[in-house]
Amino acid sequence: MTSLLCILTAWMLQSSCQPASDVPAVPAEATPVYRFWSPTYGRHLYTLDEAERDELLAHYPRIWTCEGPVFRAFGSQRDERLAPVHHFWSGLLNTHFYTIDPKEAEGLIANHADAWTYEGVSFYAFPPSNGPAGTIRLCRFWSDSLGTHFYTTNDRERFSLVADHSDIWQDEGVACYVYPLADSCDIQIIKGPMLHWVTRDSVTIVWETDVPAESHLCYGVESPGACRIDDSESVTLHRVTLAGLASDTRYVYAAASGSAIREGSFVTAPAPDRAFRFAVCSDTQWDAQTHAQVARSILAGGPRVVFHAGDLVSAGRDWDTWGTEFFAPASELLANVPIIPIPGNHGYFGSEAPWFFYYFDRPVSQAWFTLTYGAVRFIGLDTSVPFTVGSPQYEWLLSELASSACRDALWRVAILHEPPFTSTTGHQDNTAVQENLVPLFERHGVDVVFSGHSHAYERYLWHGTCYIVTGGGGGPLYPLLPDTEPPFRQVGLCLHHYCSIDVDPALGTLTIAAIDTAGRVVDLVRLRK
Repeated sequence: MTSLLCILTAWMLQSSCQPASDVPAVPAEATPVYRFWSPTYGRHLYTLDEAERDELLAHYPRIWTCEGPVFRAFGSQRDERLAPVHHFWSGLLNTHFYTIDPKEAEGLIANHADAWTYEGVSFYAFPPSNGPAGTIRLCRFWSDSLGTHFYTTNDRERFSLVADHSDIWQDEGVACYVYPLADSCDIQIIKGPMLHWVTRDSVTIVWETDVPAESHLCYGVESPGACRIDDSESVTLHRVTLAGLASDTRYVYAAASGSAIREGSFVTAPAPDRAFRFAVCSDTQWDAQTHAQVARSILAGGPRVVFHAGDLVSAGRDWDTWGTEFFAPASELLANVPIIPIPGNHGYFGSEAPWFFYYFDRPVSQAWFTLTYGAVRFIGLDTSVPFTVGSPQYEWLLSELASSACRDALWRVAILHEPPFTSTTGHQDNTAVQENLVPLFERHGVDVVFSGHSHAYERYLWHGTCYIVTGGGGGPLYPLLPDTEPPFRQVGLCLHHYCSIDVDPALGTLTIAAIDTAGRVVDLVRLRK
């Protein structure tokens, strides 16, 4: 997935954070190229020719559906860097093919004239090796099973094919470079910025624009203008990694694409001997208003990092839902406090691509993670994919728990979605977690296990490990039921909330407070080493 995104390493440049002035505007001569889809043939067609477009619309509406303009190219070779994109038609495969490679075109004409008919030059574009600033990638995919190619400049379409349909579509790389439909002055940031993945010397910042655009990020200790990163490649999902930062230090930043700029701040992770606060929440789906209340409460509590125990949205495979249920309600929190989530079962609901992995840049269906932050070793697990004995996740967890990084940590905290112990009208104990993961937690001295799934607050103590269900981030609440067998719940509350945790290595304490949307502490437990 890394190849789909703009990933940058920080370099120092004294500058303000105004958008770069040398990114050229889309040339006036660049003409929209239209994409048509035929449900009859299961094929796409691309045309710059307005007469051809109008003929398809007027005479073949039942066969061809116009999906609109998708990029801009040229009707003639107005620039010496431009090259012709050749159009072929195959009656045998019933498909269209486009290539800027002269050798590929010559080979089809010379050796495969029985299968491919040359239709002429469709438009002019820039070769893969020579894409000027301001252009975007037109990527090419091939499907053996469908017998056709597919072309796209869209980051989400590309991610969907690579992440969710790799058994059907093979990525053949960049076909050519073209211009986007919009100029940089028309760009809007539609999601983010979001801080994700923070260490003592680095942080990752993600934002999404409505159309492809270049990336600029300015940051500094006193002001965002001290240091600057620029990337002229136009994408819609922007991912910037700052490295070489000072530990335990607050930075301010400004993320910009085109004329759109948004600001935020963050603090890098502390040394193992320093005290800090982190937060845990879960199940923020469905009710955006309640999620916004919880997010504001978390931000007011001043955590350095937030861990999310899953079900960020109600349907993780619905792209629109990520905007309305996650990014918009928590926008201020996401811009100012790094968030590190694991997916819940709802992360896999829906019919589109698994967008959790698009935004959080982990291998699809491998969302588990480890992170040392201060004196704590955090372990994230995905209970929506196999985790039983012999599975890749189980074997990975065995290795992690035996690692020196885990054994040497003062505190060990696990975060997963489906709880081993819970009793509500919505969910009961997950026996697979009990049988496969709980014994590992006990054997390797995991101190606290945070989970969600049940939309309530529950606290259990079992064989020396504290189990917290913190599923009150926004979803409809589940009334509590009595436990019918050990362990018996120590505290249970049916309310929206999050958990705020203070780690003090000097005192050897880890203090967990459950806090409701009004900022009141409704439960508190202190663990000691």
